[in-house]
Amino acid sequence: MKRQQRFNNTRGMSLVEVMAAIAISMASVSVFLYLTLSNRNHKSQVDHSTLLKEILTNNVIELKGLQYADLPPLGKCLYRTYNFQGTFLTETQVNGTSEMCGIAGPQENEIQIIWQTMNAGSADATFSTSNLKLPVYSDYLRKVVLHVRAINKGNGQNLHSQMTIFKR
Repeated sequence: MKRQQRFNNTRGMSLVEVMAAIAISMASVSVFLYLTLSNRNHKSQVDHSTLLKEILTNNVIELKGLQYADLPPLGKCLYRTYNFQGTFLTETQVNGTSEMCGIAGPQENEIQIIWQTMNAGSADATFSTSNLKLPVYSDYLRKVVLHVRAINKGNGQNLHSQMTIFKR
């Protein structure tokens, strides 16, 4: 008899308690998913920036190994494209002396490298030590600006970086 009374005295959870528990669970899951997705987008942006820097570094190494005569002539730009796996796709020379040589912005799955060759007379360089000087009047000194740009897949943000090399 006592056993029956014990079961009769216990009650389940009310509807309000169940609804509150579900709401708390949903809020917790929502916060967890938001943090996971934002972390994933941030990782994607960092990965893309790292890939751009790697491609830019590889082009700088190649540029440093070139002879003066192998540089693109003044008034022409070397335009290269890569995919987001870092694979080289195309290379063309285009006419242009304006910013980015008049080349349109990158498409969504494309990384652009632009080698812009200028006369060193247009050099605007400052050095951290006073013993480094840039020869101003030289016919055999070129300023090459390497631009790398892409569109981040995660948030559509334009990524751009550049490096200037003086070559003689």
